[in-house]
Amino acid sequence: MVENYHINLKKISLNKFQEEIKNSKLLPSRKILKDDLDKRFKILKENEVDNLQDLANLLKTPKKAREFAGKSGLPEDYLLILRREINSYTPNPVNLGKFPGVQDETLNKLNSARIKNTAHLFKRVKTPEDRENLATELGIPCKDLLELTKLTDLVRIKWVGPVFARIFLDSEADTAAKIAKSKPDPLYKSLVEINNQKNYTKSKFTESDVATCIKVAIMVPKVIEY
Repeated sequence: MVENYHINLKKISLNKFQEEIKNSKLLPSRKILKDDLDKRFKILKENEVDNLQDLANLLKTPKKAREFAGKSGLPEDYLLILRREINSYTPNPVNLGKFPGVQDETLNKLNSARIKNTAHLFKRVKTPEDRENLATELGIPCKDLLELTKLTDLVRIKWVGPVFARIFLDSEADTAAKIAKSKPDPLYKSLVEINNQKNYTKSKFTESDVATCIKVAIMVPKVIEY
């Protein structure tokens, strides 16, 4: 993966991850993660897991998770769901065509330069000079490229998909850095109002979801300059 695109999992200690699970409102499919939490994380620590990167390496594939289940005595289904939770901290790059409102002409010009997803774009737009050079090279308006840059920045945050990124973009918290400095209640109300006006999605999101985005945004590397 592209350097600095994702959170550095080494900086998230196992203790911090444990507290995050304990205090989070988990999706119904992941509530199992709270079962025997202290006991199970004690076993992880006994197996020399100090941070989230260690755990990600240990459970890198379903096969490795099954092998560790046999070695540690931890339930296989628990470890597989724990693996999914870890992977959510490093979301897959988003195809640029998934973002609402992006013009086909812009996508075609980016595609001609083999820039098809947010990881590809991330490498080319980290500074205003980078963006100006790319806009000139491909004949894309700087305004459109800045918009795509911000959308790319936003989807590096856990749980923020292309549509939710678009709602954030239309708010005052239109970058990862701005989200990190936001308060959940006013930001949530702003996002709901924007979605009600523009009908981006019928999916419901809560203030708790927004609070989670803020927590994770704090950890996302702030390497894009505006």
